Amino acid sequence: MRAKSGAETVSNSDAQARGEIATACVRRRTYNREYMRTWRSDPRHRQRERATRQKAYYARKLRDAIEYEMRVAASTDNPVCGFCGKLPPVTEIIRLRIREDTDGAYVPVRIPYCGQC
Repeated sequence: MRAKSGAETVSNSDAQARGEIATACVRRRTYNREYMRTWRSDPRHRQRERATRQKAYYARKLRDAIEYEMRVAASTDNPVCGFCGKLPPVTEIIRLRIREDTDGAYVPVRIPYCGQC
């Protein structure tokens, strides 16, 4: 029988450590999954999550509108689609934007549309 060298001992301990880490990761993922299932089943948490999602959707919509205005202002010579920003527009569609000076009032905004995106 041959004696183990130092390199073989290190690789065995490394493999064992990797196995322990993998087991710990599986346990942590299982715990997190079960915790979130319990958390999401609470109606108060669902309501808060819905409100957070609505805010995120509104923020994204606002950010897209601002980016669109910047694109249109930058490319007044060659109009492009307000959604993809690449193709030439075929028609205009109307979207509503919230007015900043009054609460709850909307302003129709015409956006060039390529008809493909």
